[in-house]
Amino acid sequence: MKKLTLLILVMIVFSGITNAQKSKLIGSWLMTKAEVNGEVRSPYFITEFKENGKFRVMGIDFGTWEYNSGNNSISLKSEFDKDWNGEREIENLTDKELVVVKDEAKLFYLKVDSIEIRQANKNSGLVGMWEFKDEPYPEMKTLLTFNEPDEFKMIQKEEGHTANLSGTWIFDKQEMSVIMIGLRGEDMLKGENKVLKINEETLELESAGKVFKAQRKAKNTQKIERLTFSEADFYNEDGDYKYYDDAQKLPGCDEIKTNLLNVNQLVYKYSTLINGTETFDDKILTADVKATLEEEGFTIDNVFVGYDRYHLPEDTEFPENQEYSKALYPLTDDIFKVVGNEKITTPAGTFNCAIVEVATYSNVMKKLWIITDKPGFGVYAKIIEDDPDKSFGHYSVYELQEIK
Repeated sequence: MKKLTLLILVMIVFSGITNAQKSKLIGSWLMTKAEVNGEVRSPYFITEFKENGKFRVMGIDFGTWEYNSGNNSISLKSEFDKDWNGEREIENLTDKELVVVKDEAKLFYLKVDSIEIRQANKNSGLVGMWEFKDEPYPEMKTLLTFNEPDEFKMIQKEEGHTANLSGTWIFDKQEMSVIMIGLRGEDMLKGENKVLKINEETLELESAGKVFKAQRKAKNTQKIERLTFSEADFYNEDGDYKYYDDAQKLPGCDEIKTNLLNVNQLVYKYSTLINGTETFDDKILTADVKATLEEEGFTIDNVFVGYDRYHLPEDTEFPENQEYSKALYPLTDDIFKVVGNEKITTPAGTFNCAIVEVATYSNVMKKLWIITDKPGFGVYAKIIEDDPDKSFGHYSVYELQEIK
C-alpha cells in the first residue's frame, strides 16, 4: 500500500513537472540566434505554440506540436514545410528563454508578449513614415512606414523600379532597438537595429555596423481625387464621338499667345502618389515659354511627362513641342469633353478655370483645369492623371506654383 501511494505521488509530481514544462512552451517565441556548424545566424521570426497543439510561424498555420516529457523535447509536424518535422531537444527552458537543439543546429528564442509589443511600439515614437535618401545605395530611396500595432511597410524606389516589402516590427525600449522581422538576408535593416537617435523629425538606426539616417515624411495635404469616368463615356451607342464641338469652349491659340508674351516660365509641382500609401513624392518642374509677335505660334514645354528640360532622366531627350494649335496644347489628347467651370486656388493665385475630362488610348484618365482669365489665360492650373491598373498604375497631380 505504501509503495502504491509513493508511486501515485511520484506520478502526480512528474505530471506536474510535465504540465509546467508544457505550460512554459505555450505562447509566442522570437528566434534571435541560430548556431549551425559553428556559424552564427540571426533569423528573427516568431513561432507561436498554441495550447490546442497547433503552431504558427509569422502568423501562418504551420502544423502541430507536442511536448515529450520522456526525453524533454518538442516534436513538430508540418505538412506545409517538411524541414520543420522532427524532434528538438530542449537544452534550456525558462519563462523567458528557450534553447533547443536539432541535428547540428542550436536555436535560441525569447518569449514575447503581443500586448506588451503593441504598447511599446505605440509609445516608441517610430510610428509614421520615414525617408532614407540614397539608401541602400545612391539613386535609391527607401520609405519605411511603422504602422500600429506591429506591421511595417518598406518601399524602395529608383528610376524605373519600385520594390515593396513588409513584415513585423518590435521596439525594445530597454535595449533602444527595433527588430525588423520578415526582410530577406540582403535587405537593409533586417533583424535588430540600434536606435541611435529619434525625435519628431530625425531617425538614426545602426545595423551591421552602418548608420542609416532618415527624415520623417510629413503627411501630404494633397487631396486624392480618383477619376471614375472611362473612355466609353465619350461615345454614343453607335460608337460615334460625342464632343467634337467642345474644343470651341476652350481658349483659342491666338488669345493664349497674346497672354504669354510677357511670360518666360511656368513652374509646377509634380506630385506622385506612392503606391500602397496616402503619401506623395513631390518635385518641381519648370516649363519654358516662348511667344513673340514676330513669329507664328508659340511654345510651352510639355513638362506633363514627369520631368523638365533641366532635370532629364538618363538617356532621355526632352520631347519636342507638338502642333501648338491643338485644343489642349501642350497636351495632344483628342478625346475630351468640357464638363464645367470652377474657381480654384493654387500657390500661383486664384483662377477661373474650365474643367476638362480626358480619356487616353492607354486607359490613363486625366482631369484638367484650364485658366480662362488673366493672368495665366489658357495654361493649366492643375492636372490629375489616374491610371487604375493594379500592377503598373499610377496617380499624379500637377499644380501651378508660379508664373514668371
